[in-house]
Amino acid sequence: MMKYLALTVVAATAMSALLSTTAVAQQQTIEQCDVNAHVIKANYQQQQKQGDTQQFGLWRLNAEVAHQSMQSGVVDKWQQLSTGQMRPVRYFEQYQRAIEYQPGELRSNSGNVEWAQKYQLVSDNLLQTPVREQGQGCEREQYFEHASGTQKLAVTWLPELQLVKTMIISEQNDVGEWQVLSTLKLQSYQLTPQLIERQFALWDRYQSTDYADVGDNEQDAFLSKMINQGFIEHGASGFYSSDGHALGGHHH
Repeated sequence: MMKYLALTVVAATAMSALLSTTAVAQQQTIEQCDVNAHVIKANYQQQQKQGDTQQFGLWRLNAEVAHQSMQSGVVDKWQQLSTGQMRPVRYFEQYQRAIEYQPGELRSNSGNVEWAQKYQLVSDNLLQTPVREQGQGCEREQYFEHASGTQKLAVTWLPELQLVKTMIISEQNDVGEWQVLSTLKLQSYQLTPQLIERQFALWDRYQSTDYADVGDNEQDAFLSKMINQGFIEHGASGFYSSDGHALGGHHH
């Protein structure tokens, strides 16, 4: 009888240890996020205070990142070179044409364009000290807040995916109330390498023109039209928002 009890205790102990090990393994599996955040497509919606809503895609393929405007059919791609510089290309999907730029031909209003702002839509400097964290695995979230004068920036960040989940810019009015100026929200994301590689390869097959040669090819109907619409202009960065506003003022 004692021998039977002893065997029962040993079996129960072994079973308990097995269940405990299984639980730990399951917990580790839940907490891990086994994805490649460098090959991803994210779908965003941006809404301005006046009600304007835009959809755009953020595409990443290792050292390349592209911003795809669904409304205008314009895609801005940046490639990070081994020197740390960025080589930009602007694609026009409707015409299957491209304008290629050399590193240094693109400037932002505040100086050099930061790779992180293109790659993940937010500067690394704004992701240093989270106010709070929650969740686990791929769903782990970090929340950041920054204020400057009468404006406030709130970012919900997905560190495992290196994606902004939400970004809200607010402004304080004369009576101290905060009003939202713009909201950026992640709608969905895809982790299908074949899809992403195929899309970048499709863009790369577009007929391309060097930015420096645009002036010598103004008889080209496409280039002439883009210049007239404000998408290509000598003396500026060559990069414009979808409504034709220059994104920089670097002059040759």
